[in-house]
Amino acid sequence: MKPQPFRRHDQRVVRAFLEARRQHTADEPRLKLGWSNWGFGTEDLAASAARLQRYGVRYIELHGNLYSPDLGYRPEETLAVLGDHGITVSGVCGMVTPEQEFAHNLPHVRARAIEYFRRQAEFTRAVGGSYLLFGAASVGRPGLLDSYEMQRSAQTMRLVADDFAAAGIRGAVEPIRPEETSIVHTFAQALELIDLVDHPAIAHVNGDLYHMLSGELHIGATILDHGHRMINLHLADTNRRALGHGLLDLDIVIMALYAVGYQRGDNYCSAEPLGAGGNPYAAMNLPPDSERLDELVRVTAQTFREREEEVLGASDDELRALYQIDAE
Repeated sequence: MKPQPFRRHDQRVVRAFLEARRQHTADEPRLKLGWSNWGFGTEDLAASAARLQRYGVRYIELHGNLYSPDLGYRPEETLAVLGDHGITVSGVCGMVTPEQEFAHNLPHVRARAIEYFRRQAEFTRAVGGSYLLFGAASVGRPGLLDSYEMQRSAQTMRLVADDFAAAGIRGAVEPIRPEETSIVHTFAQALELIDLVDHPAIAHVNGDLYHMLSGELHIGATILDHGHRMINLHLADTNRRALGHGLLDLDIVIMALYAVGYQRGDNYCSAEPLGAGGNPYAAMNLPPDSERLDELVRVTAQTFREREEEVLGASDDELRALYQIDAE
């Protein structure tokens, strides 16, 4: 029986993984599993850090909540709280809203984005994060303002790129599904925007499995093709819920990441299961449901590590048989 097209892409990923695994060493590092905490809403950081520690999540992608000089996390306090729970900052998730975004046609809206991201860059440096991610345009504004959004976004990003470089952090553009934002829905479009920015401090992509389901032909194939430009990958299942509670072939994602050597660099897999909806930003201002969040983190972390061990422990023959690949 002739396989469906997505199966052929699966097979490409498996072959690439098997080839890469031949070069793995006995002490090969594992993927760095973290959590993007803005989905925890208004929960106290200490409670969030305790939950992550409890379920073996060692990295945190912090909510970029410095909305003014007087609002948001303070570096010394943040590091003290996280240090108490053995949690390291991977990076910061920049929040791009209709009130502060790079692509807007109103100068004062772009000006707010510039000031906001300068604060986030300095904060990211202060807490030891290595990346700062952002969308090209606002989340919650799916309609185009005009046909010049890409150009304006690139021009405005360039104005903060030197600040990123001075802070020693990497800027990463996140492709977001068209139901949530107006431009940059795919990795190819993100790379096009990065070329327009033309600055080494904004040269990477932040992947998101949920958005990739919408924008990419095949998640694993996209990682094979562009994984060398990706420094963080947001994790959620096909329904944007906990890993293992949807239809995602997580094994293919894991194999693709190992195939491109993602585990060896300063790269992260940050869970961000936000649930369905057109504007997930509402979650960051809601009081937390601790029991629900405990279950979300427990299931996601357990599923990710279990599947990683299954993939790495499977024999070549087992993987070839599972994905219907003829022996070579």
